[in-house]
Amino acid sequence: MTARERVVNAMEFKPVDRIPLFDLVQNIPLIEYCTGERLTLKNGLDLLCKTISMKLDATRGIASPVEEKTFADKDGFIYKQEWWTTWLVDRPYKDVQGLVNYIKKNIEELEDYRPGDIWTFAGKANVWGQSDKSPREQFMELQEKLGDTVLFPSESPVGLDTAWIRAGMELFSYAYVEDPDIISSWLQALADFEVRRIHDVADVDLSPVTLVYADLAFKTGLMFSPKFLRKEFFPRLKQLVDAWHSHGIKVIYHSDGNLMEVMDDFVAAGVDGINPVETIAGMDIGVIRQRYPQLTMMGGIDCSQLLPYGTEEEVEAEVKKAIDQGFSGGGLLLGSTTEIHPDCKVENVLKMWNVATTYSRR
Repeated sequence: MTARERVVNAMEFKPVDRIPLFDLVQNIPLIEYCTGERLTLKNGLDLLCKTISMKLDATRGIASPVEEKTFADKDGFIYKQEWWTTWLVDRPYKDVQGLVNYIKKNIEELEDYRPGDIWTFAGKANVWGQSDKSPREQFMELQEKLGDTVLFPSESPVGLDTAWIRAGMELFSYAYVEDPDIISSWLQALADFEVRRIHDVADVDLSPVTLVYADLAFKTGLMFSPKFLRKEFFPRLKQLVDAWHSHGIKVIYHSDGNLMEVMDDFVAAGVDGINPVETIAGMDIGVIRQRYPQLTMMGGIDCSQLLPYGTEEEVEAEVKKAIDQGFSGGGLLLGSTTEIHPDCKVENVLKMWNVATTYSRR
């Protein structure tokens, strides 16, 4: 069975030869162990893809490791970049009025779209980079490096965390109280922009699954009230889900944290699955399978405590538990609860993969 057949069948609850493995790999010792080569900035992408092609059925967010640096964009946002991570460290405004002025400018910018353009917390970019090659040609070059492994297309932002991260949560909250219409208009403009991109790049022949995202929660609950989310988020999530579905592509929704309070809303929005099923935050695989029998889960093995600090025996027990509770003839793509980050023990990651592939063949 090919990786694509395994992934699609699992999401459709059809027979598979074993459970599919999904992950985002950002662990240099693991890459070097699997490839037998030393990773550098120059060969990082090739070794990453080689590792993924050897071990996983599906992946997302592939990018070369990059050198550490701090930089500013044309609008005055300042970012820090380090290996696989980038975060926003300063903004060009300090009060609500400054934010509102920026939002008005950004809404105008969102009216200008070029094929492949995307807006994230890091601003405007083009998912295909600056190249004379078509999006399809560039995707296929990366897919060739991955072999049989299913590559999800560029993650699809709903817009809420694009907005609150660029604004800062405090100013975002104050602005919503003082001028809810401008925030609502901004969120709608971001969602509409992404829908245009979806119709431009979606191609089920390239990838049968995509990941739509906005982080909404932390380990003990939601970052926003259900009332706010039902007004300002879920209708826009449904826009994106419907757009991807119109191209025959299944949708996995990504958010860290505990989403149980609004799980019914995700199902109503039409998502096909959720990721990463952060078990340490209270996302119980058995409960989710019982309440939402046709929902695919992706992830499920804790990467904040278990994979970095646990024993191989503890990893084996958790993998078997996840499969027993969540893999009912399909419906589970097993992997870490977000990514194989630098603190994950190589031996624990290998144990997770080895136990999953053997135990699920019972």
